[in-house]
Amino acid sequence: MVSRREFVVGSLLVATGARAQQLAHAGWRGNGITPEVWWLHASMIRCAKDVTFADAAKMLDSMSDVGADSILLPDLEPTAKQPFAERFGTEEELDALLREMSARRMHLLLHIPLQRAASNAGEVRFWMSRGVAGIDLGTLGAGDMDAARQLRASLDHYPGHRILLARTAGQEAQAVTSAARRRGAASGDPITLHILSPQDTESGIRHPGEVNAVEIPAMPVGDEKADAAAAANFPAAVPYVRSLFPLLLASGSPILDSRLLTSDMARKSVQQVLAFRNTHAVVRDGSVVVLTTAQPSLRVWILRSKGGRGSLLLAANDGTTPANLLLTSALASNGFRNVYLRPLMRSDRGMGAINVEIGSLPPGSAIVAEILH
Repeated sequence: MVSRREFVVGSLLVATGARAQQLAHAGWRGNGITPEVWWLHASMIRCAKDVTFADAAKMLDSMSDVGADSILLPDLEPTAKQPFAERFGTEEELDALLREMSARRMHLLLHIPLQRAASNAGEVRFWMSRGVAGIDLGTLGAGDMDAARQLRASLDHYPGHRILLARTAGQEAQAVTSAARRRGAASGDPITLHILSPQDTESGIRHPGEVNAVEIPAMPVGDEKADAAAAANFPAAVPYVRSLFPLLLASGSPILDSRLLTSDMARKSVQQVLAFRNTHAVVRDGSVVVLTTAQPSLRVWILRSKGGRGSLLLAANDGTTPANLLLTSALASNGFRNVYLRPLMRSDRGMGAINVEIGSLPPGSAIVAEILH
């Protein structure tokens, strides 16, 4: 573990050499007086544990292609000599990454477990002085919030919006929220973005008044040539839309696995889905309704707009045989009578409107459709 003295000395060296090193953009855009809250619309790429600083620098062009603006590095495993293990690269490579990200107005975040971040102020100070915009604390429970709150207070001394991320999904999220409420508004939730899993979002979880991020893991890659041909010939074809449903079911910031950038069609699918959610207000502001279906393999969600108009239906057949929709009754019970579906994105090569009762989905396929009368 790095001593406090070593990190304090290192931080002072960074501060005095700031002009020469051209430190990374320190977590805000514009000037330090009226900073933009960048994390409200951030799109992050989570790097694998075997990433190097040089690898991360090579991803920046692909990140720009999908509209991502932040990199989340894994635990850099500080040693007694330096704040990161040698396998991640050299200090020169780290500085090169920081300079390039600064030039592109991107943000760098990294994972530091809460217990280490809370007990090693020197490590946190080193990275904050380098312009790191946030820390992923890992999985937290209700009993961790006091330590997280103290860390939050220490980050507020640095310019710009420095954020804390943590996994507090499911029962843990409820416990954390309850604990924060018991302590009162004066000691509010210190976590800026609560990280949800795809399973959380597909269960219909949306936390009104809270800010979330949703993790998207790497997806299995199919036949790239066939997928590219389908995308070229069928306007609504988005081959990997099923794996990206959590981006539409959660209104928070996406955290994408870096391996999504290695496949052309996966990268294009991410780009299309992110663009779709940015242009459809119901994705950001609507409520999620999970429909009960006649077939266990058929999963259906409604993204319901406040006025009903512009509502979307997401459906996926996760089985190995075709699935009939049979949704007339379920839709009627939610106020949608005499409706049909107009697909906006679909993973198969189908075309045209879909009947909500007799329409069917091929195995492994998914659609995003507008509900129309």
